[in-house]
Amino acid sequence: MNDRQRAGYEGHGYLHIEEALGFADLSRFRDAFDAATREEALTDLPNCDDCFIGLAEHPLLFPLVHRIMSDDVQLRSLAGIFIGPGAPGRGWHRRVAGMLGVHHPASNMCLQLVISLDDLAVDGACPTVVPASHLLKSEVPFPEITRIEEMPHQLPLHLKAGSAALLHGNIWQARLRNDSDRPVRLLEYAYVHSWMRQALPELSPRALQAVSERDNLAHLFGAAPYAGYWKGEVSDYPSSDGLPGRRYSPLRGVGQGTVQNQ
Repeated sequence: MNDRQRAGYEGHGYLHIEEALGFADLSRFRDAFDAATREEALTDLPNCDDCFIGLAEHPLLFPLVHRIMSDDVQLRSLAGIFIGPGAPGRGWHRRVAGMLGVHHPASNMCLQLVISLDDLAVDGACPTVVPASHLLKSEVPFPEITRIEEMPHQLPLHLKAGSAALLHGNIWQARLRNDSDRPVRLLEYAYVHSWMRQALPELSPRALQAVSERDNLAHLFGAAPYAGYWKGEVSDYPSSDGLPGRRYSPLRGVGQGTVQNQ
């Protein structure tokens, strides 16, 4: 992660990554996505095709995820999202709104990776965010609006096919209605920390074999044994404490303040 990307993520709460997937990869993911759609298995992607497993540690995108989330990053969920012509949008929300006891403006408890398999037109179901809203405290009142489009300061993310967006879990986000005549296909990977609960489907023997071929994939998918509580980590990347530097209360120090994460 370069200084510009770091400043952009910390200041705005999101990163837009152009051409994350090459043409060959994009074609492969489209075919696998369409096959999963026919099988009504968009919430079971790891068991549909190994390409969705490998994407969890994509060589361009995952180093950014790791730098943001820290060494103990782990996958919480992954799913495909099919949005047909005329489909309604998704209202404004924060991914971590239900997580109490955390000062989210100074934390990274969840990071969403959204990858578009299609060009998103102005009227084509774009994800939209309010830049810098990840820094707002939960007490900040929500604007009195009735339509997604009425949110002040929102910024639709017009992703091109193969491009991606990284979204802070505390950012105000929504998805616009698909008023185009074309369907939209999105992939969404949610990353959390290894001491947080996962929401992945039970892996088939074939999928388990695929994740076991690389230690980091085994960790990301929760298939590797932990050395102890808070000890599960990825390897072969420069050590990261996350952005911004996270603080937590270790079990041995509960009630005695906080210490910097190591």
